[in-house]
Amino acid sequence: MSVINQVKNSCKHQTLVEIKTTTYNVYVGEYETDYEWVWKSTEEDIDLHRYKCTQCGEIGYYSSVAENYYTKGIKNPMLGPNCV
Repeated sequence: MSVINQVKNSCKHQTLVEIKTTTYNVYVGEYETDYEWVWKSTEEDIDLHRYKCTQCGEIGYYSSVAENYYTKGIKNPMLGPNCV
């Protein structure tokens, strides 16, 4: 089996963002700015029990119960009163 068949989506669902922190140094009387790069998730909640990547559009589910509800229409009381 090739690597391409094993990987569902090559998107890492993350993006690099710059964090800028400015502090006042009382010893020298000036402001100092520090920059840091951190990885931030690109997934955001779009509905009850599911999320979507803002880069690739892939939809994920917090549980197999939620996936069955949204993809197959199988209702389950674990998802709340609207899903039974």
